[in-house]
Amino acid sequence: MGVKIDPLKCTACMACELACGYHRDDAFALLSSCIVVYRTRDKKDYFGVILKQEEDLVIARPEGLEVKRIGAVEEGGGGDASAKPMLLREACDLCADREAGPLCRQICPVDAIYLD
Repeated sequence: MGVKIDPLKCTACMACELACGYHRDDAFALLSSCIVVYRTRDKKDYFGVILKQEEDLVIARPEGLEVKRIGAVEEGGGGDASAKPMLLREACDLCADREAGPLCRQICPVDAIYLD
């Protein structure tokens, strides 16, 4: 079981990123979050969400969901440059210490985050 993101529902509000950082550090610390909303400079209003799991990076973009093996990204296997800083972060632990499950899922205002 893992966290998945529906990129067509996501509005890039960053509530998931804030919730994850808060869960990990008891403060709104974006650098400790294992889920990140990113934007590009090339296309107006284009964004995606990257989630670091134990062995994978889940990259949710408007054109679809992509899962990349972390080893392939580290070796330069076509990894997105915006994904590389994610390799330094801790992997998602599904908020194991919370009975209600992942805080990002609970806080998402458009239900773009779900468990698979």
